[in-house]
Amino acid sequence: MRIFRRRRTRRQFRLTREGRAFLLVTVGVGFAAVNTANNLLYLVLGLLLSLLLVSGVLSDLALWKVRMKRRPPARMFAGVRTVVEVAATNEKRWLASVSVETVDEVDGIETESALFLRVKPGETETAGYSFEPARRGVIQFGSLRVRTRYPFGLIEKSYPTFEPDEAIVYPRLLDHVATPSVQPVPGDVAPTHRTGRGNEFAGSVRFYREGDEARDIHWKRTASRGELVVREHEQDTSALVTLRIDDRIPPDTSDESAWHQRFEQTISELATLTASYLSRGVSVRVQASNSQSPVVSGGTAPDPIWRFLALLNAIRVDTPKPRKRISGRWAA
Repeated sequence: MRIFRRRRTRRQFRLTREGRAFLLVTVGVGFAAVNTANNLLYLVLGLLLSLLLVSGVLSDLALWKVRMKRRPPARMFAGVRTVVEVAATNEKRWLASVSVETVDEVDGIETESALFLRVKPGETETAGYSFEPARRGVIQFGSLRVRTRYPFGLIEKSYPTFEPDEAIVYPRLLDHVATPSVQPVPGDVAPTHRTGRGNEFAGSVRFYREGDEARDIHWKRTASRGELVVREHEQDTSALVTLRIDDRIPPDTSDESAWHQRFEQTISELATLTASYLSRGVSVRVQASNSQSPVVSGGTAPDPIWRFLALLNAIRVDTPKPRKRISGRWAA
């Protein structure tokens, strides 16, 4: 999370489409007033010029002493629309900032705007913009432009605040991937057992709690006690699944684009499988050609492995050069 403070940069100024039309009308009224010497036209001209002046002053005050803070979400997934929050703090003591909006820049592309209708003096308001990361990996946040068209929409004033930031986008998750059954692997993880939603009956019962499944009700004990009693299950976290991915581009690959599509599909499958195994209490790690993720214990968050998969890049394998035989010896 980065804080963006306004630097001593000159505010940019431009007339909007409505402002250009308003200026043409003002010029036309001015010519008519000069040619006809009509006092009423002079009065209208003065009113139009006053509106332009007021627009310039009020738009400048709206941007004065406004501090922005970007708040990227903790998790972002490729192909999933997400919301990035921006907090605006009005550091003025008396005047509110009205109709201020921000436009962010992600990987060099402008995003949608986040609009703040009114930020009272000394207070902070939060707005957000949504965008959809197209790919996994690291994304770069660039300049955050603060702008306003207050009060009449005739003039747009803005200034950029450039403070580079970055975030990691997790791989795209699939709707469903078949998860094979897993047997505990002795020695991979220290066996630990705890009661919960597992596959084996732990031999104990407890009173029914809201959310328990009907199939877990122990009917004999329920009949003898007169209250609903359910079976306790045991989670076995001694099982460890190692998911492997080949991240090497074969030297004889004719269509690298198709290979990369299959590679990204495999990463999405592994990310989905990781979440599925961990939710079942099975520990998981992912191995690539020259690296591997940390072991994540069953029942915990899959973020360490998702982060590993998000940053995994393909490795190009060079074609070995044929060796020539010179004077009875092999040489490269």
